[in-house]
Amino acid sequence: MPITAAIVDDEPHFRELLGNLLKSRFPEITLEGDAGDVPSGAALVKARRPDILFLDIEMAGMTGFDLLKRIAPLEPLVIFITAHEGYAVRAIKFNALDFIVKPYSPDEFDEAVQKALRRLDGKGRPAVLSALLGSMTNDRQVAIADGRGLTVLQLDDILFCSSDDAYTLVHVTGEEKPLLVTRSLALFDEFLQDKGFVRIHQSHLVNRRHIKRYIRGEGGEVIMSNGTNLPVSRRMKGELMRALEKI
Repeated sequence: MPITAAIVDDEPHFRELLGNLLKSRFPEITLEGDAGDVPSGAALVKARRPDILFLDIEMAGMTGFDLLKRIAPLEPLVIFITAHEGYAVRAIKFNALDFIVKPYSPDEFDEAVQKALRRLDGKGRPAVLSALLGSMTNDRQVAIADGRGLTVLQLDDILFCSSDDAYTLVHVTGEEKPLLVTRSLALFDEFLQDKGFVRIHQSHLVNRRHIKRYIRGEGGEVIMSNGTNLPVSRRMKGELMRALEKI
């Protein structure tokens, strides 16, 4: 069966640009249509059921999230596109198949589409949209993209996150090996800072519910519920103390 796509973006220029890129660089993908707002975009997706959906974030007082809610339970592979890099957009990066910031380069576009094609080569279509909506509607749950797909986690099950260069290791209760995620620790920090997590070091973000003991020192260290000892930087010690007062 041919692979299909749709574009929903309120800027005609970007709809045309995406359509031309798709036609010239991925002729095996059929563009089923495009739309400039949420109502017409939702109608397009329901009628044509594309495999891949290029979806803008902010459109005439509505959002791409509004569209996702309208098309459920349909589950296209969603590639978000936006000109805005605010907090909400960075949070979305945990959930999207991929994420393109305007103005985007052909190489960035290629990478996103190739990722979608690799996913579609697998057995069946993953429940990406249900994971997206689960993360959106439940602030104690997050869908994290790793090398194998999406892992839906309860925030209370995350012990701590540690930096590994441009990657982040997510340590989870009951799991021997952490999840390796191609996102920076700073991104996790911004997404989780108001959800019970505290940055204790340049390399460590911890779930305060899993801190079992604090050992004094210049910065000190914490012992997590799984027995792991993590250093606390002197600069971030005050923030940790304030977080512990809330337990």
